[in-house]
Amino acid sequence: MESSEYALATSFLTLTNVSKTYGIYTALTDISFSLETGEVFGYIGPNGAGKTTSLKIVAGLLSRYQGQVIIDGIDARESRDRVHQQIGFLPQSVGFQSWRTVDSALRTLGTLSGVASDILDKRIGYWLDRFELADARTKKIKELSGGMAQKVGLIQALLHEPKLLILDEPLAGLDPVGRNLVKDVVRERREAGTAVMFSSHILSDLQ
Repeated sequence: MESSEYALATSFLTLTNVSKTYGIYTALTDISFSLETGEVFGYIGPNGAGKTTSLKIVAGLLSRYQGQVIIDGIDARESRDRVHQQIGFLPQSVGFQSWRTVDSALRTLGTLSGVASDILDKRIGYWLDRFELADARTKKIKELSGGMAQKVGLIQALLHEPKLLILDEPLAGLDPVGRNLVKDVVRERREAGTAVMFSSHILSDLQ
């Protein structure tokens, strides 16, 4: 893709000629695309194609790469703290501390994302209800099923109402009801003006 086609001044997210290597292994080569406010960007490719590497770069978890990432007019590499406030990220493998309760994990991550305690309590309650996890609020992370942990991971990405939501294989491990619920939430965030970057290796999920 030619970067000139995508580096639009109005784009909320722009990647220009982004490349990433790990030693002798090349994960990405000259990736360029843009994402607008309120757009859902379906990012598809087989396992090992570089999707997760791309998402980690956009989320600010990888800073050693070639090229440029601009988020809401901010260079992601130069102003990582400012960019972090704009982003909600669901990694492919959610790394919660297993001894924490669901409430403790969400409260800690919400606080780190800058949500005031009174607002945070309401949002945690709302999303746990929405994902039918209210009864799991006092459970430890290690007691959750894979699907439940995936839902908690999505909740933590939503708590601070980010302008950019990055979801790496968000439907993995979910039953049909859970999958439909996640899709509904993505549509709602899009309608609220959130830009959503959604990766999968399954075309039907993105469709």
